[in-house]
Amino acid sequence: MKNDFRMQYPLWMMGFIVVLGMFAYGVSSPVTNVVNTETEQSIMIEFEPVAGFFVVGTAALYIIMLVIFIFRLLRHNKKNPNQKVSPFSVRPLEYLEQDEGMTYITRKASQKVYTFMSWSLPMLAVFAMVTPLPRLFIVWGILLVALIQYVIYYLEIRKHFKEEIE
Repeated sequence: MKNDFRMQYPLWMMGFIVVLGMFAYGVSSPVTNVVNTETEQSIMIEFEPVAGFFVVGTAALYIIMLVIFIFRLLRHNKKNPNQKVSPFSVRPLEYLEQDEGMTYITRKASQKVYTFMSWSLPMLAVFAMVTPLPRLFIVWGILLVALIQYVIYYLEIRKHFKEEIE
């Protein structure tokens, strides 16, 4: 089960979230100059060197990760025709429900994530309303909540698999 793609899926999502957070830093820091005269209308967007590196570097890293992710997904589907995973499914790929034991493990992990979400999202909303934070910090807060969600889920699933192995 250790090499099961569905078990590794939360790790992939955590990686995508971290890269998206770095991309948000690069995209949120450009300087915009608007020229609006009788003879010229233009908008110039300047990226600082570090921000430009973050935008290009993280976009390239995201694309590379996406290609590897799709390759791993297709390989999993080829090796496990009875447990195919669809990247476009409405149902989360983390749901491992091929038997009663896996259904129980998934339910326990989902309950912990739901408990976390039920208090973290309202707290984040209140925090964003009462503090004059830049938009980037609010985006990072949302990404942090998403990251912690996957960490909670992964640790719970892993804990049950370690118990199963012992």
